[in-house]
Amino acid sequence: MSAGLNELPVVDGEPDAAYLTAALRRCGRTAVVDRVEVTALTGGRQSNKVLSLKSRSAGAYVLKSLPRASWRDRIFKVGNVEPALWAAGVTPDLPWPLKCPTIDLAYHAARDEHWMLMDDVSQGIMGRGAYDEERLKRLFAALAGLHAKYWEKDALASLPLVSLEASVAYFAEPAAALGGRVPADGWVKDVIDNFVVLKPLLPVFLETLGPTDAKFYLDLCQNRADWVAALQTLPQTLVHGDVRRANIAPLATGAVSLFDWELASRAPAASDVTWYWFLQFWCYPPSDGLDVADREPLRERYVEWLKELLGPRFDRATFDRSWDLCWLKVFVQLGFCLIDPLVGEHTTEDAERVRRTVGRAVDEAKRIYDVHVR
Repeated sequence: MSAGLNELPVVDGEPDAAYLTAALRRCGRTAVVDRVEVTALTGGRQSNKVLSLKSRSAGAYVLKSLPRASWRDRIFKVGNVEPALWAAGVTPDLPWPLKCPTIDLAYHAARDEHWMLMDDVSQGIMGRGAYDEERLKRLFAALAGLHAKYWEKDALASLPLVSLEASVAYFAEPAAALGGRVPADGWVKDVIDNFVVLKPLLPVFLETLGPTDAKFYLDLCQNRADWVAALQTLPQTLVHGDVRRANIAPLATGAVSLFDWELASRAPAASDVTWYWFLQFWCYPPSDGLDVADREPLRERYVEWLKELLGPRFDRATFDRSWDLCWLKVFVQLGFCLIDPLVGEHTTEDAERVRRTVGRAVDEAKRIYDVHVR
């Protein structure tokens, strides 16, 4: 464990009233904890054990347990990023209005795992397909604050972050393996076995692409050194790495709760925004009849906020290049999500809409590659 993680309080036993009482005291909260109702949270696509802890007298919390030794270590090589960032003081000190819901971090010695206790903010999470522009503006303003705070800071090198190369390889190499380009062994097999959505979606995505475009996509996955190198020449900052609907909860206080920092990395700022953009507006668009291009004013608001915070350090041409290359990056990493509606029951209209979106996404990826990489 890192120095910060070595200093954690040690716990044992079960996530019961005694545990919750002690954890709340450690973070300065006093409460009489009656019987704790423990429920496993199995919905969504989380890869770690997550429990709901509810006490009538003390409130609702979420407990996330992360084994200290993980199959991800072979690819990320930095241990558990999420608890390490908390122990290092990064996520407890996010710029307003960002807020991490974690309130206590401990080490369960008998199980050799970290226990992260969080306020239950699930009521603030927007449902799939929901669209609230004011909430999204609040999110993008918050992300601009985070990105500006760590913009090109020397301290990034000392933070426990996933490298840009590893964050790309984590998705791209298993995709190349499922496409028959590289062996599915070692950590690549680990990802395929544990990242449960990849194996069912990737083959359907390749089939939807067709032979020529599937070859282009797999080439991007397998031969990625050139476009990853282009990304590394751009200004770097701290990025969350997995900004998606299920990891965000706008709160009534005006704060934006952002959790699940397992993929946090050092990367261009646009990486976070394009990740959210791709999932929210390309893969799972709101049913409001608007096109992706119609969302451009929202992107411009993020640019305005970032420019205001960075001042002369912000260069628009560099940002636009960053946006394009980060969009290419997320297309490689999450392109398979475009065909999610085709897995399971769907209509002919659904299939046609998805095919049009996939074709449009490939055209955009080719444009970006031709302009910035080739």
